[in-house]
Amino acid sequence: MWSRFCIMKHFIYIFLSLMLVTSCSTSRKSLRNTMIGGLTGVEYMEKVIEWTPARENLTARARIELNTGTPSPVSVNATLRIRRGEIIRISVAPFLGIEVARIDITPNRVLVVDRMNKRYVEAGFSEISGLLNTDVDFNIIQSLIMNEIFLPGKRVLSLSDAEKFTLTPADGRARLQVKSSKRIDYNFFTSATDGRLEETVMSLKGMPYSLHCIYTDFTMLNSDVFPQRINIYTAGTDKKYSLDMKLSRIGTDSNWETNTELSSKYKKISFTELLKMLVQLRK
Repeated sequence: MWSRFCIMKHFIYIFLSLMLVTSCSTSRKSLRNTMIGGLTGVEYMEKVIEWTPARENLTARARIELNTGTPSPVSVNATLRIRRGEIIRISVAPFLGIEVARIDITPNRVLVVDRMNKRYVEAGFSEISGLLNTDVDFNIIQSLIMNEIFLPGKRVLSLSDAEKFTLTPADGRARLQVKSSKRIDYNFFTSATDGRLEETVMSLKGMPYSLHCIYTDFTMLNSDVFPQRINIYTAGTDKKYSLDMKLSRIGTDSNWETNTELSSKYKKISFTELLKMLVQLRK
């Protein structure tokens, strides 16, 4: 039987594993010659960008299943809250709604709180990037969860960004690929009929490693649609790591506090200590 702390450690481990894989640091004529869903490539790309909602807030209840390559996945109940450009919060509450762990991701840092053992980790993205030997990008993580296409290093897309993607038909869908990426290939697969994002694939150039994010079970959210299931998994690794989120009560509520305040009873541990715990967890 998993202890509450083991559940929290598994949750943090799979999050860091996926973050490690996700992060790092053709011409307009060809777009015109491509036809998708009865539109020219330029028209289709501009519609995809135009129709991508820039939601300022997203909230949901989440049933999260974590697979760390072991025979038995771990499931937890959590609350997901996002405020665009400011914070991504995942609150883990597997027992009677009582929070046992919290992860706050902001553009500058990651805060991991262990409620059960009264300790926390606070690390800047520069420190995390150094320890993981890769660049960590808040905007990419945000876009993955918000069901959005993106350009690395750019916070919001505009219609003029259409030319920064190549566009090709792909088995009834459209494949959008970022042109100028150096170390990572960014591919987005959208519906040919309505432009909704159905899959994001990021792969390391010249390497077998990739991360896939698949969106299914769309439901209405205000005047648009949003996936009720987000499945993120790695490929090309010796073990398959995955995070499967089934969302409910999806909304855009802005009435929630973004700050996390901890009392003096909480002990700060280093990010290195956290990584050591996670290594021990895998054994």
